[in-house]
Amino acid sequence: MKQEKKPFLDYIHNFRGLAIIFIVGIHSIISIPWEGFSIAKSLLVGVFNNGTVLFVFIAGFLFYYLCHDTFDYFQYLHKKLKYVIAPYLIISIPAIVDKLFFDDGGHWWMTVDFQEASVLYKIFLMVTTGRHSGILWFIPMISIFYFCSFLFRLFSKHKLFDYLVPIICILGLWTVRFGYHANPLISFVHFLPIYLLGMWVAKHRLRILSAHIFWLFSLIGIYLAMTILEVYGIIPVNKYLDLRDLKEMVFVFNLSKLKAILLCFLLIIGFNRLNDFRFPLLNKTGNDSFGIFFLHLYIINFVQILERKQLLPIKGLNTLSYLIYLLAIILVAIVIIFMIRKVFGKHSRIIVGS
Repeated sequence: MKQEKKPFLDYIHNFRGLAIIFIVGIHSIISIPWEGFSIAKSLLVGVFNNGTVLFVFIAGFLFYYLCHDTFDYFQYLHKKLKYVIAPYLIISIPAIVDKLFFDDGGHWWMTVDFQEASVLYKIFLMVTTGRHSGILWFIPMISIFYFCSFLFRLFSKHKLFDYLVPIICILGLWTVRFGYHANPLISFVHFLPIYLLGMWVAKHRLRILSAHIFWLFSLIGIYLAMTILEVYGIIPVNKYLDLRDLKEMVFVFNLSKLKAILLCFLLIIGFNRLNDFRFPLLNKTGNDSFGIFFLHLYIINFVQILERKQLLPIKGLNTLSYLIYLLAIILVAIVIIFMIRKVFGKHSRIIVGS
């Protein structure tokens, strides 16, 4: 069954463009030592942290918006296999080769059993968890959402959907454990409330987007207040980051996750109100978001090699050099995507996701 063509949503596209900047932003800020004003670094971490929440929220929103009325499950899976899983497998090759033949084996998940296992088993474990790269854990996790998509659609059509999703979201504020060191199922549980919230917001978008300007400024005020509290350590964001080295899920109230949810509402309402404005950078990063996601850590790793060999013109980051560094990573990724498009044409999405 052919899906109905839906109107393009500029505010979601700009939201997605900013979300990938947040993802690159948090990874780049921890990749090189910081020698500038420490409060500035804390402020940037407070802003960029939990960017994955934005990405998952958008995924849920777009799934409901595009697939609620007309949905072909197998066509949907085929598209995701072609444009998400295929580039994931291709972009994973250098990282897997590195872990198999060049890495020192010092990661917690590289147990004695793993070291003694066959190459095929090692590849299988890495591909199904994303542990071979600090960012690629996201794809095995989001793949679970793809396979469960028919259940989400059925749930969204049930009369209890409107009432249960807010409750699930509140309960979801007590999960912290996710990410590079977690297995995909743990990550799925952590992000499930965010995905459902994205669907819920898509269903009620007309009411939410027409909210009075008072609510927009209220969200801005709350978000800024929480960020300031994080900067001064009153909201201990580092505690949540430190928990990521554990191998199981931790249940504790996650103020950082709540803040990211508030930011989702702030951005969707804000970008909608600015719909007549053009954001060239966000438009470009939105177009190339998956490609930037797949490529940016390789670029960061290359910069880290230069930094270790003292080949960079700076000894450490400050606010200005960090912003230049962040912009450079994004621009290099965009240039690489452009070259891949020139070589592979319309098939570039299979290679790099964009």
